[in-house]
Amino acid sequence: MISFANGQTLQEGQKKIEMKQLEGAKKTFKALLDKDANNVEALFYLGKVYWLQQKNDSAMVLFQKITSINPESPLGYVGQGYVYLNQKNDKDNVMVNKKALSYSKPKDPSTYMNIAEGYIYGAFPNLEKALENLEKAKEISKNNPKIFILTGDAYATKFDGKGNAMTNYESATDMDKNNVQAWFKIGELDAHSKNYKDAEPALKKARELDSLYVPVYPELAELFFYSNRLSQAKEMYRIYLSLCDYDLDAMVRYASFLYLSKDYENSIKEILKVQSKDTSYLVFNKFLGYSYYEVGKYAEGIPPLRKYINQTPVAKIEYKDYEYYYKMLLKTGQDSLGRIWMMKAYNLDTTKTELLGQFAEMLNKEADAIYKSYDSLNRIADTITKKADTALKARVLRDAADIFKQASNKYHEASDAYNFKLLHSIHPQAADYFVIGKDLYRAADYDNADSAFKRVTEIAPTYIPGYVYRVNINVYYKDTLATTGSAVAVCDTLIERLKVDSVTAAKNKITLMTCYKYLGTYYLKKKDCKKGKEYYLKAKELDPSDKQVLDILKGLNC
Repeated sequence: MISFANGQTLQEGQKKIEMKQLEGAKKTFKALLDKDANNVEALFYLGKVYWLQQKNDSAMVLFQKITSINPESPLGYVGQGYVYLNQKNDKDNVMVNKKALSYSKPKDPSTYMNIAEGYIYGAFPNLEKALENLEKAKEISKNNPKIFILTGDAYATKFDGKGNAMTNYESATDMDKNNVQAWFKIGELDAHSKNYKDAEPALKKARELDSLYVPVYPELAELFFYSNRLSQAKEMYRIYLSLCDYDLDAMVRYASFLYLSKDYENSIKEILKVQSKDTSYLVFNKFLGYSYYEVGKYAEGIPPLRKYINQTPVAKIEYKDYEYYYKMLLKTGQDSLGRIWMMKAYNLDTTKTELLGQFAEMLNKEADAIYKSYDSLNRIADTITKKADTALKARVLRDAADIFKQASNKYHEASDAYNFKLLHSIHPQAADYFVIGKDLYRAADYDNADSAFKRVTEIAPTYIPGYVYRVNINVYYKDTLATTGSAVAVCDTLIERLKVDSVTAAKNKITLMTCYKYLGTYYLKKKDCKKGKEYYLKAKELDPSDKQVLDILKGLNC
């Protein structure tokens, strides 16, 4: 009875491995070893669990212990072969496998099957070697469903092996109509191939045969999720968790499911539960950061996402990681740092040229805020009229000048950012050049501002504001004495454009007046009195009460 009970417990542990409940399997084998520290099979399967978890050193200790307890047990040598395979040590793997086979019983296919598992489930799968050992196992036991299931798993490791995998799984069900694992494998393969129509009946058949077969539930959950049956998906996960007694592996899978299904509030709760037990799942820091962002808890999302970025190799970082990170920085008022990460995101994916525009807009807003302070100080200075306050006025103007310098620098940064965007744009937009022009205009960089507005009028010839800025720049800053004629061409073009649109002309009356006065003065200085008078008459027609225009016309003798 004791032997039978132990056998059942060992079988229970093996079933847990089959069902991918590695932590539960580990507890089962450790309990067996507490009763009998020299239980060779328990040592082997515990070592196998560690090996499947990539804990090779712990696995090797157990496999070597088997050979010290029973040097003629194939299990110790097979297990060492598993570790050698993960270490890419083919020479020692071949050596221990030969030893294992030399101690195997002639009519027992299990050693060949165990060796094949190393080639199937190890870190570096080898289909050819797995099939070679499984063929030898079939020679010993031709109608063993487990061999066909393993053969199916071997083929499933290859992208183009899915057809052969399915054939072998179906062969296993032909041999044993009630083989739960075979039906599960058929459903799993179809589900992972997105063939949900065929996957569902196979998975339901497995569940019907064994309602406690744990892995069927997350597969059904994900099948229901991708078939837009979310409530059924959540129910399957609820059953899954309860059957696993909230095993860590199950919690990990459930938390991942909630994140993928965009249930961010519950995703956060489940991820935090996982992290309270095990902090080694680095990707959960990423999911946590994303989820906090999606529910509007930006400050909480920054630390976990930063941890993920800091601890993940650069080659594995995705654009979205930086995107979520810089957005949370911006949402929490950390603009300078946010801009740095914004450019990191752009450098990771240079097709995202819209980032360059966002970056430039942020700089532009900062510059505008500084400029407002400068403007406010100038207004304050204008209110100081008493002679007694001369020193105060001078101090305010000095402060204004300092602030203007800061604003100017920031506007230049913004225009550089817009230019960088345009450099990487397939179709440059007039709007970008217009913003560049405005930034440079406010920075008092009139030559470059004029060049930017010229590009605006070239790309969008009907956009009047581009001409208006060019007129102001050339009349008031570049040719203040109306001697070089730099404003002639743009004034002529603006006048022609406004002739066909009386509404726009009315809105731009001041600029039109500026053009008439400028052209009048320019031609008068060129000794072309008739043409100069013509423009001043147009100015008078536009504003009959303009004293300057009236005075100049009185003095003309042509």
